[in-house]
Amino acid sequence: MPLTVKAANIQKNAGTKRLLTMALLSAASLVSVPAFAADSGYRTEYGIYIFGMTIARSEMTTRITDTSYALDGKFHSSGIAKIFDSTKGSININGTMLKQGSAATVQPVSYMTTYQSGKKHKRTSISFKNGSVSGYDNQPPINKVAPWAELGANDLKAVFDPISSMMITSPSATAVCNRTLQIFDGQTRAQIRLSPAGTERLSVKGFDGTAITCNAKFVPISGYEKDKKSVRYLADKSKITISFASLNTDQKGAGIYAPVAASVGTQIGTVKVRATRFEKTK
Repeated sequence: MPLTVKAANIQKNAGTKRLLTMALLSAASLVSVPAFAADSGYRTEYGIYIFGMTIARSEMTTRITDTSYALDGKFHSSGIAKIFDSTKGSININGTMLKQGSAATVQPVSYMTTYQSGKKHKRTSISFKNGSVSGYDNQPPINKVAPWAELGANDLKAVFDPISSMMITSPSATAVCNRTLQIFDGQTRAQIRLSPAGTERLSVKGFDGTAITCNAKFVPISGYEKDKKSVRYLADKSKITISFASLNTDQKGAGIYAPVAASVGTQIGTVKVRATRFEKTK
C-alpha cells in the first residue's frame, strides 16, 4: 500500500487518531530531569515516526530549583501527516522536588494540555495534592461510550500525570525497569508495568551514552471504553519498549531517569519516538 494511502487511513480512523494524538502528548512528555540539581535548565526535542515517516515533533524546556520543577512544551504534526490533518498543542506542568540524599523525586502539582486537531479543540487540566488527584477537568467533556469502565473510588490516589510518571528515581541503572508506573491522563487510569530488556547506545545533541531499555506492559484500569479495539490492542497485543537515560547520575548510577526513545505497536503500524536533542542548557 502506498505510504500516502496509509497516512490517509490513519487520519480516517477515529480510534487511531486519538492514539496518535496521545503519541504526540507522550513525545512531549519525554523530558530530562537529572539527579537533584538546583537552578538548572534542560532542553529536549523529539521526533515521532511511523512507516519510516516523520508524523510529529515536540520540544520541551525544563526548569528546576531546590524545591520545584516546571515544564513547558509544544508538539505539532509534521511531514506527510500534516497534509491530512494538522495537530498542534502545548503542555505545561508544575510540581515540587522532594530531595532524597543527592537525588530528588518529583511530585506533580498541576498538569495542563491543550491541543487542536483539525477543527477539534481539547483542554485537559489536572490538579494534585499530596500525591493524589484533587481535581480534573476536560473541555469538551469526555464522551463516554458503553460499556464504560468508570473510575473507582481509589483510582485517583497515589498517581502521577503521564509526564511526571516518566521521571524515574532509581538507585542504579540496573534498577530503572523494576517498577510499575501509576498514571492518570485526565480520562484514563492505567498502569505501565516495566521490566528489563537490555541497553542501547544513544548519541544525540547533548547526550552520548548508554540508555536503559525496558519492556512495557499497558494495563488499563478505568476511564475507558471497554470494547474499544485500539485500547484492547495496546493492552493485549502491543509490543512496547521505552528507553531511559539520565544526564547526571552518581558513580553508582543513582539519579532520575527520563525516556529518550519509545516504540509502540498499534493496529496500523509501530509508532516510534526518538530524542534528537537531550541536553542541559544552564
